Amino acid sequence: MQVLSFSSPKLSTRNIVYMAMLMAMQIVLGRFSFGTPWLKISPAFFATILMGYYFGPWLAAGAAALNDQLSIMIFNPGANFPGFTLSAAIAAMIYGMFFHGKKVTVMRTLLGVGLVLLISNVILTTLWLNMMGTPWQGIIWPRTIKNVVMLPIQTALSYGTLKAVERIRPHL
Repeated sequence: MQVLSFSSPKLSTRNIVYMAMLMAMQIVLGRFSFGTPWLKISPAFFATILMGYYFGPWLAAGAAALNDQLSIMIFNPGANFPGFTLSAAIAAMIYGMFFHGKKVTVMRTLLGVGLVLLISNVILTTLWLNMMGTPWQGIIWPRTIKNVVMLPIQTALSYGTLKAVERIRPHL
């Protein structure tokens, strides 16, 4: 039995439409973020998890990267930093590896969300902010504490969402 999934479904018209709806959902949910520029909380992870669940690591990563660039063009023209696009793609890829074609369990959800929070949010985003001029020594601990606090919250919300989606998936 494979622990992680490295496959994605074929790109059909139906899948493109579903992916576009999830991308729009991610942009809209991303507008409901709050916090400082280096410590934000946002419900946009719901759309990213659903993209990983439905479309696997490769299509979800591509959609997340495209979505990050679209969001920048719409809301912050001229403020593009490719590191954040890479972080978004890696987060979607991790979710796709853990959830696409797999049974949703609490442990799988905890590991997937935990890896995204550690790799994408704590390590990579702190690195990108440091490269943009914010000293990492001043932001690493608040960012780490925020993500440790968010781990059980995001895990519970993700598990509940994915279990609900798992029940209705055959009907889509």
